[in-house]
Amino acid sequence: MAEAFRVFVAIYRAGSVSGAARERHLTQPAVSAQLAALETRVGEALFSRTPRGVTPTERGKLLYAAVADAVDRLENVARGLRVSRPTLADTPLRLGTTPEFLHGHVLPRLQVWEQPLHLSFGEARGLLERLEAGTLDAALVSVPVQGRALSERALAGVPYVLIGPPDWPAPDVPLGGLAGWLNARPWVSSSVELPVTRRFFLGVLGQRFAARQTVVAPDLRAVVGAAEAGLGATLVPLFAVQDALERGHVRELWNVRALIAPERWRMAYRVTDEDREDLRALAGQLTEAG
Repeated sequence: MAEAFRVFVAIYRAGSVSGAARERHLTQPAVSAQLAALETRVGEALFSRTPRGVTPTERGKLLYAAVADAVDRLENVARGLRVSRPTLADTPLRLGTTPEFLHGHVLPRLQVWEQPLHLSFGEARGLLERLEAGTLDAALVSVPVQGRALSERALAGVPYVLIGPPDWPAPDVPLGGLAGWLNARPWVSSSVELPVTRRFFLGVLGQRFAARQTVVAPDLRAVVGAAEAGLGATLVPLFAVQDALERGHVRELWNVRALIAPERWRMAYRVTDEDREDLRALAGQLTEAG
């Protein structure tokens, strides 16, 4: 029964038989057979089949609440009994994030970190898919984690900073005139959509964003570099521009840090890895106080 309960919990968290098969390193027919046997034992269906996977029935929810903690404890014990398991310091932690967050926030907080890190870069959605599939151990993302298979720990609320070239004069206008001042100047950005910038202009400054975009580059380091080179103003997370500000390579045009909701970064990981020592240690290193 123990393996059947493991399979059941994996299906519940993955939301699909195929996802559970990947998690348990089994074939889909083997997972389906384990589920069918458990449903026969229980006497009713534990999941409803849908075109996109499965959803738990009320009986399935009750069974999950009864067995999930025990299954997780059993998995932790099983991991601890693997005598051939390498020491933590020798086992690479597979971590996914963006290159900008790595350079601006992660690396400065890892001076005393000893465990090897194998890094992957990508967008949040792709990283979370890889995490759920088991090819990453953790992902550092700025979007909320969804689904039953993944969980998250808060790391940092990063403020946005309005910057421009170092030789630009500070805007000699009230806040109500800032939009007009900025719209009359060039802008550099990481995308043409500019969701944060457009919300700031319309919601805080009361005007639509209408500045001419001179550089659009999908890398915040390039965006900050364009501002340094005098190509325009921009709105970026603090971690991307902290070093350039301290060196005087760009200037903060207006303190908007309290006017825009900070960018919330978190560590995502699989629910089954809740008690992993290395993940807890990394999250501790990367929190705002870390």
